[in-house]
Amino acid sequence: MATKGRGVVRAFAVTAGAAALAVLSWASASDRATAQSTHPEKSYFGGTAAARTAFAKLAANDPQTALALARRAVRTAPVDPSSTSALGSALLTLGRTDDAYAAFTVAGSLGWRDVPTQLYWLAQAEAAGDVDVLAQRLDALLRLNIRNELIQNALHVLARSTLGQNALAMLLTRNPPWGSRFTTGTGALEGADLAGRMAAIDLAVSKGARIDCNDVGIAARHLISKDHPNAARDLWRHACDRSGNGLIFNGGFDTNPGIASRSPFTWQLRSEAGLDVAIRPGPKPLHGDALKIASSMTVRTIAAHQIMALLPGSYRLSWMTALDDGRPDTSIKVLVYCADAGSKSAAEPELGTMGGNRAATEFTVPSEGCPIQTVGIQKAATGLQGAETGWIDNIQIVAISSTS
Repeated sequence: MATKGRGVVRAFAVTAGAAALAVLSWASASDRATAQSTHPEKSYFGGTAAARTAFAKLAANDPQTALALARRAVRTAPVDPSSTSALGSALLTLGRTDDAYAAFTVAGSLGWRDVPTQLYWLAQAEAAGDVDVLAQRLDALLRLNIRNELIQNALHVLARSTLGQNALAMLLTRNPPWGSRFTTGTGALEGADLAGRMAAIDLAVSKGARIDCNDVGIAARHLISKDHPNAARDLWRHACDRSGNGLIFNGGFDTNPGIASRSPFTWQLRSEAGLDVAIRPGPKPLHGDALKIASSMTVRTIAAHQIMALLPGSYRLSWMTALDDGRPDTSIKVLVYCADAGSKSAAEPELGTMGGNRAATEFTVPSEGCPIQTVGIQKAATGLQGAETGWIDNIQIVAISSTS
């Protein structure tokens, strides 16, 4: 921070960012107790009794007593950054911004594992519009890997701003150790916090970040469980589905579903006794990889499925099938049904029309009761002849009409 110059930061000490920091620096007693009991060997919120008591007085809105206690902490433990950060927090609360700046400068030089010190320079960087320093301080806070409401609040606030999103995107491109926690935590968010986090992830991916799609899948499942299927779908598409192939993911089976096996928005393959399902190079007239279904099941079986979050409206569904010799396989068809309806009839298409190896049909997603749909690939029951092998490829869904 010193390289950015004291004058630049001090000029913003009386801005809203600094005022917000005064609130952030008032760590609650429960936050401090949690940090100390979970990591007793570390000094996140004060290594001396006087410093801890000073923060308690700040939380009780008694900055004058806090200032006296912080000064005593500095005298008794001058090289403990928590002592000087307690002093800086008290001075900031009293409006003595120049003195607070000096105290937090010393605290930063003594060690960066102190949360109030990090939050101070984080707020200063935000006020100055300094994305590089903002990213440095945010990275340092997240690397502490502690459960703390103040850090989470700061993260949520930053993710709502363009500056914060740029800082987060910059960090995510570097594959930070907290990246998995950041991604999976998206599933627990709501409203503006969720939108901001998703915007940061989208920006990071556009800058070349490689977000773990298993983590995205975990977040997506959590969002679906909270009745946010559209947010789950958008998160998946932003982070993991850059193919632009339309409303269904990997309809051409060009991607190994194991890459994102925890995501509900990719193919979930079913294999068991009497059923072998895998992606393999398909026979002509199919192109490239296709889904191979080898079945000796005596009942109709869903061999693979994925979920979607289509808007209410009408859609056209088409696919291609083949036997090993290239003839159409009429025992394979594709169904779309409401995931939560308890029945496959709510959005199931009528029998498709056949044209060579391609089948096509239309279906409707109702305006109510069908926010999440499942697309399933069904293999008919086999006869007495035993195992049968068929192939399916090039599944497409196109909107005919939809309502937002």
